[in-house]
Amino acid sequence: MEKDIRGRLSLGVAEFDELIGENKIYVDKTSFIKKMMDHGETYYFLSRPRRFGKSLLLSTLENFFQGKKELFKNTYIYDNWDWDNSYPVLHLDMSQVSNKTNKLLELTLSDYINEFAKDYCIELNENLPTDYNFHVLIKKLYGNNGKKIVVLIDEYDAPIIDNITNTTVANENRKIMQNFYNVLKASEEHIKFVFVTGISKFTKTSIFSKFNNLTELTLDDDYSTICGITHNELKKYYNDHIQVMADKNNYTYEETLDKINYFYDGYSWDGKNNVFNPYSTLRGLSQKKFQGFWFSTGTPSFIAEIFKTRKITTDYFKPTILKATELDAIDPDNINETTLLFQSGYLTIEKEFIENDEFYYCLKIPNFEVEQAYKENLTNIYLADVKNEFDNLQNDMWDWIRNGECDMLAKKLKIKLSRLPYSLRLSKENTEKWKLYSAIFLTWLDEMGMRFDGEKTIGHGIIDTVIEENDDHVAVVEIKYSEDPKKSLDSLINESFKQIHEKEYYLSYEDRDVSLIALVFKDRPIKNGIITDVKCKIEILSHD
Repeated sequence: MEKDIRGRLSLGVAEFDELIGENKIYVDKTSFIKKMMDHGETYYFLSRPRRFGKSLLLSTLENFFQGKKELFKNTYIYDNWDWDNSYPVLHLDMSQVSNKTNKLLELTLSDYINEFAKDYCIELNENLPTDYNFHVLIKKLYGNNGKKIVVLIDEYDAPIIDNITNTTVANENRKIMQNFYNVLKASEEHIKFVFVTGISKFTKTSIFSKFNNLTELTLDDDYSTICGITHNELKKYYNDHIQVMADKNNYTYEETLDKINYFYDGYSWDGKNNVFNPYSTLRGLSQKKFQGFWFSTGTPSFIAEIFKTRKITTDYFKPTILKATELDAIDPDNINETTLLFQSGYLTIEKEFIENDEFYYCLKIPNFEVEQAYKENLTNIYLADVKNEFDNLQNDMWDWIRNGECDMLAKKLKIKLSRLPYSLRLSKENTEKWKLYSAIFLTWLDEMGMRFDGEKTIGHGIIDTVIEENDDHVAVVEIKYSEDPKKSLDSLINESFKQIHEKEYYLSYEDRDVSLIALVFKDRPIKNGIITDVKCKIEILSHD
């Protein structure tokens, strides 16, 4: 009988005291708290993707500063800290504040601060601005307790990123939050410690522009595994769960470990130390299945919105290089989608390097789960617009064919050819060169999703191309090419139709409407290149 140990998984629990109280597994990250305390700085910032343990980290800090020693039994910090001191904690989660309009943000943020004040029996003037009341709250809280205040802010960027495709709202929300976060600097004499988390680092938000002593942990080698699960932690804390998963799927322990690694590992913020996605890993162990879990809950909605409105040309299935200055910050007025994909968890650091005295990162997709999410979800989002573009072109092309209109067809194909390097068309084997242009034409048809046969063999010859619109209509295409200066495009058109009619390429389609197309190409060498002239003519075949 399978041993049921799922109850000990900390899946979905982001409150440290609740996790410990229910005897669920806690991956001990308290050595990082000790490291910060020893470092002695006041203001810290950490960016990580959603579902990566930021909220649990803040909850752990909250319980630590409140001096709840017994909760930390069996953790590193338990015997490595003087628990005599405790501090008042303001723990704000900005994802809980309504932000779809600037007015809503102001109202709910004000209410949020007033609720904190009531919890500490502090009176605020609700008619005064929120940032002022935030400052008063910190000052009075310090005065009432005689102890400096700890401020923890989760998802600091939510009011901005939730509206990132609505520039007006995002910019106004940014101004509101700038005033609010400025209080942290203005209240420095009353503050013991500040820790801020978010998905993105926005360059124009005052928490970064106003603080000259902000310690950023996002890309700090010493804190690269502060969130997520390392290989050693996975085996140490989840050994039994891995074995149960192995037994369930008829794998060995090592095979299961390799598969967990393949699906959920690969995240790195220093190019050296890798961590597993905690949400997906625990979900997989819980369900004993290897599948994607992260996209539906871990992908910020703004990612999908941006992909809908942009044409992404970078192939992210290959290593992508980005300057360090571009990687760790986002300008909301000019968003770099590669930076956005990194900060939201779709890309991770493979390695760091220096070139010409500039620091660079090589980025990659971290694992199979993310690769599948990218292919099946984000790629489909932005490819939908491309597909619509080709569908429209396909419809236009059939209109041209049915109506015998050749000019636009020839123009579109000439534009396609102009994008090819001229070196591709410098072959001296001109007798077979028509095949190059035939292949380009067929590729174009394939891109548009058209049904066609290239070099279709029939009883009395080989048709260059047959395009089928439906069961009622086909187009028969004969392609000619020449570099002979004595041959004009018109003469090539005549040759094409002569061949079509002499070999009666249309006989097999007498039960359908048939368009006969002569498509001809002629190269004109110019200095440092080639111009390819394209012409076509269409005849509508009458069966009378």
